[in-house]
Amino acid sequence: MTSSIFPSVDEPTPPSGALHRAFNRLLPVAFAVVGIALATVLGHLDAQRAQSEAQANLAARLSGMRAALEAQLRAAFAEAEGIAQLIGTDGSISVPHFQGMARDALASVPFMRNIALAPADVIRDVYPLEGNERIIGLDYRRLPEQLPLLQSARERGEPVLAGPLQLYQGGRALVYRRPVFVTGKRGVSFYWGNVSVVADIDRLLLAAGLQPDADLELAMRGSDGKGADGELIWGDARLFDAPQVKLSVEVPGGFWQLVAAPRGGWAALNLFASPLFWVALGCTGLFSLFVAQLSRKQRLLQLRNAELRQSQAQLERLAHYDTITGLPNRVLFQQQLGEAVRHGHGLAVLMLDIDGFKQVNDSLGHPMGDLLLQQATARFLQELDTQDQVCRLGGDEFVFMLQGTQGQVSHQVRALLRCLQRPFDLNGNAGLVTGSIGLAWSPQHGEDADSLLRHADTAMYVAKESGRNAWRPYHPDMTERLHQRLELERNLRRALEYNEFELWYQPKLDLFSGRLEGVEALLRWRDPEHGLVSPGEFIPLAERTGLIIPLGERVLELACAQLAEWRAADTLPGPMAINVAALQIERSDYVTSLACALELHGLPASLLEVEITESLLMESQQQACGVLAQLQAMGVATAVDDFGTGYSSLAYLRALPIDHLKIDRAFIKDLPGDDDAVAIARAIIDLGHALGFRITAEGIETQEQFDFLRNAGCDQGQGYLLGRPMPAEALRHWLAEHHNPQHPAVQ
Repeated sequence: MTSSIFPSVDEPTPPSGALHRAFNRLLPVAFAVVGIALATVLGHLDAQRAQSEAQANLAARLSGMRAALEAQLRAAFAEAEGIAQLIGTDGSISVPHFQGMARDALASVPFMRNIALAPADVIRDVYPLEGNERIIGLDYRRLPEQLPLLQSARERGEPVLAGPLQLYQGGRALVYRRPVFVTGKRGVSFYWGNVSVVADIDRLLLAAGLQPDADLELAMRGSDGKGADGELIWGDARLFDAPQVKLSVEVPGGFWQLVAAPRGGWAALNLFASPLFWVALGCTGLFSLFVAQLSRKQRLLQLRNAELRQSQAQLERLAHYDTITGLPNRVLFQQQLGEAVRHGHGLAVLMLDIDGFKQVNDSLGHPMGDLLLQQATARFLQELDTQDQVCRLGGDEFVFMLQGTQGQVSHQVRALLRCLQRPFDLNGNAGLVTGSIGLAWSPQHGEDADSLLRHADTAMYVAKESGRNAWRPYHPDMTERLHQRLELERNLRRALEYNEFELWYQPKLDLFSGRLEGVEALLRWRDPEHGLVSPGEFIPLAERTGLIIPLGERVLELACAQLAEWRAADTLPGPMAINVAALQIERSDYVTSLACALELHGLPASLLEVEITESLLMESQQQACGVLAQLQAMGVATAVDDFGTGYSSLAYLRALPIDHLKIDRAFIKDLPGDDDAVAIARAIIDLGHALGFRITAEGIETQEQFDFLRNAGCDQGQGYLLGRPMPAEALRHWLAEHHNPQHPAVQ
């Protein structure tokens, strides 16, 4: 009898088999339910994603419009800042000067209609006058619709933007009101009036890219900067009542609201329009659970990958683009330049450095410095052609790659310099800078990116040394001069380490009595190989490299040591004048260093006089004046050196904490034969005396110069006629043998 592995028909079915079959029967239904539910959820999420993307895309477009509009507003009304700043400094502006500045402003901003001056809020001048004659004499105080905003601007001391207004001249425009305050003789600020800029609003909006769109509806409200409370400026007011994307636009004295919505409204959520819904709905059946699990794992993987086709993109951007300006950085630009050099000719590389950028950073802070860089970038891009490139190397250095002939490139270079000369509006502060540019041509000045950049950089430094606000093409001689400068810098550092510096002294005489009233200390470098090195060679280099700070410390030490020696021997020739450089004021605690040197040698402060150049006063007014005031409080005399070369205003000059003015030798050398030199010298002497200053003339070399200056009332003099600069020992002999108080002109 054989047995079978199969059960007989009347054997009971095992419980596990029944459960398995039940599971098999219910599995398709369960998979179908899961598949339908999953399809519904995915379809809904996909529809929401599509709607969110549409809103995000619209918001991005609107942000771009806002940025363009704010940029146009800044460009339109920043032109008033230069006029306002000039009035605030000098207390007035002449009609030709105003018309010249206004003419340049209107030429640079096409939608600007006119600029008006309103002393005491009554229009005195307007440019252009043609077509605006009716508003001459217009009193804003008699305009109830405009007076509140003008009063608000005056009270807050900040500009406001009025409008859109219907003008007396006809038309619809925005009016930028800039209050102007002038500092009186006693330092009291008073309200002068206002500078108004009228801009055609429709042309301004068109320039900013706001115009009817085939798939987009736009509107803007907030007249007079009142935001949601202001009246409609442009577009359909009904958009503010419907679902939309809304952004605020900053304007002087307030803000506008810019709103956008898709033409015809937002698309409704449609589950059946989602491809994912139908795909997921079809994934039912025996393998639904497997597909669902696989889909879930795949979605997680895609999410991680996305966070990674995003981290890589961000790293790529950080590696190749500047975070402040959005321009390519040095790495990307060198790649672009190398590619261009390999494939073309007639290529110009420009290196640009912003002159005065450090003063903006130091006085207004780094955020305002970053804002200036962003605004400068926008101006640069406006001056470039589509095939040109620009990058920010770092700090305030930019490099350009231009295509075209020498004439075309020269025109663009001058345009880049001009665009930096217009004042920058830094949140109500006027930023005034210039530029220095060096230019190198490919292939004449280099056949690879590194050579072109290096030679353009060399030419830029030559432009900066020649006075700034200029440009220079590269020449091979510049490289040789650069090598000489580097050699000189190495020797200068060695000289500081091995104490190769000494002070020479030039007598300062009273021009009436001939009495010695002190000496000026002049730094000399005795190089062991080359002998005496001219200060004209190493002082500018020390200032450029920052070595002027330790060098200035050495001068203080040598000066105080010599004064102490003279004092101990009872042979003091009088107070000693020492010169201070810009970097010593800007980057070191000069007052503390001077006080420590005096204390170390037990000297009274009255034995020192500190001379500061007029150009430094004008470049770093607040900081330099603060240092001079502290020195005066200590008892140290203060003087302005090279007076007459720095363009300082009378209003500023009378408030300076100084004791002496030193007339620059440039105004002395042509005396008394040159009528202009005579007029300038007399004017400086009379002006200085009227303001309570003592006057010292530098560079007196002839008896005729001496006689003129004494007769003109000049107090002190120094120069080769009176006594040459000499070491301390030679000065002792000079005092014993040559100085005769009865005869002012030294033999």
